[in-house]
Amino acid sequence: MPTIKDVAKMAGVSTATVSRAMMNPEKVSEKTRLKVEAAVAECGFSPNVIARNLRRSESKTIVVIVPDISNMFFANIVRGIQRVALKNAYKVLLGDSIHTVEQAKAYMDLVRSKQADGIISLTAELPAEVRQGSELPLVMACEYFPGFPVPTVRIDNRGSASRAVDYLLDIGHRQIGCITGPMENPICVDRKAGYQDSLQKMNIAVDEQAFEDGDFSFHSGYSAFRRLQQHFNMTALFCFNDMMALGAMKAAIELGIKVPQQLSIVGFDDLLFAEYTDPGLTTVRQPQEEIGITAANTLVKVLQGGKANQDTIIPTQLLVRGSCVSPSK
Repeated sequence: MPTIKDVAKMAGVSTATVSRAMMNPEKVSEKTRLKVEAAVAECGFSPNVIARNLRRSESKTIVVIVPDISNMFFANIVRGIQRVALKNAYKVLLGDSIHTVEQAKAYMDLVRSKQADGIISLTAELPAEVRQGSELPLVMACEYFPGFPVPTVRIDNRGSASRAVDYLLDIGHRQIGCITGPMENPICVDRKAGYQDSLQKMNIAVDEQAFEDGDFSFHSGYSAFRRLQQHFNMTALFCFNDMMALGAMKAAIELGIKVPQQLSIVGFDDLLFAEYTDPGLTTVRQPQEEIGITAANTLVKVLQGGKANQDTIIPTQLLVRGSCVSPSK
């Protein structure tokens, strides 16, 4: 196996120069760098990356924890993270916590054991000791905890939900059902508060019969709508994500309820399929890739010893499509 000494001899430079040319090429002249690269290629030298990283006390790996890898909402966020990671010479390890605190902890332990450098968590299901104050390089994205002292990249869930319900009210709806996510989750608490804000601005009493809980999956939206329509007479429905909205739409159509003529539906996220359903789904657009890019840039700044913003809020947009019309008289 060729060594760094062989490369140095072939390039006519010192081993220290070879090391600088490979690890910090900006610190050597272009002529020297090209000589070293040619020597490396000719003799087939492969540096021991693991040993080098151990000396630097870094792995050049970041862990991204998602609560459910089958939820397509996370795909473009991870893509944004990957773009920034590659630009900064980091690898991305994607971990599916399967909605369990124990699995999330296992991925976080990779940083404690120096197998990874930092974490971007897209889940709120984290160990209690982490939520009380984490010593790990950690950035929360999408999910958050009020007062949690780590950098967070998120949207204004309360304001975004209120904007969606305001739209339904503006086009004449007054009986608006709501399929929530798990209500122990802070983003769901905020989205429900946004729904309530909109009704209260119009002096409409909030009816607790208007709510059914889901878990963000297609099936939960389908089954939640079937339960909801049995005890709440609605002309419109607000769902806390697009997957549940699509499940609810399927259930409504199966029950002979026409969308949007008899039931207007609004989702949340703007997943790819939202534009291509029939009718197209009115929804709150979260800029998913931008969230990922911002979260990754924030973590890189933390890892490089910089000062990161503690709370970055990314704007959303209400996209009006064919799933909503004014209620029939």
